[in-house]
Amino acid sequence: MGGLPGPYIKWFLKNLKPEGLHNMLAGFTDKTAYAQCIFAYTEGLGKPIHVFAGKCPGQIVEPRGDRDFGWDPCFQPDGFKETFGEMSKEVKNEISHRAKALELLKEHFEKN
Repeated sequence: MGGLPGPYIKWFLKNLKPEGLHNMLAGFTDKTAYAQCIFAYTEGLGKPIHVFAGKCPGQIVEPRGDRDFGWDPCFQPDGFKETFGEMSKEVKNEISHRAKALELLKEHFEKN
């Protein structure tokens, strides 16, 4: 889908719900997707900006599981049989795009 929904994910979910996101891909054989989280940090004005990007590859599937957080029911990370909506919060929080970005941020602080 050429990077969609990208930063418009909240609009997509508000208007289409997870089912609509899945249905949009009905005509496509490639349902790959990725979740991405980017944190940026600077020590102050004029200082370098450090960017930490976490990415979780997966695919869009028919929604399954809890619907308490956005697109979790229709995103299945690569290597797992469960959607984010079906996983325990502990597993999701270990493998998510946010966890990966935060791990990079943590490594930066540990080195510097």
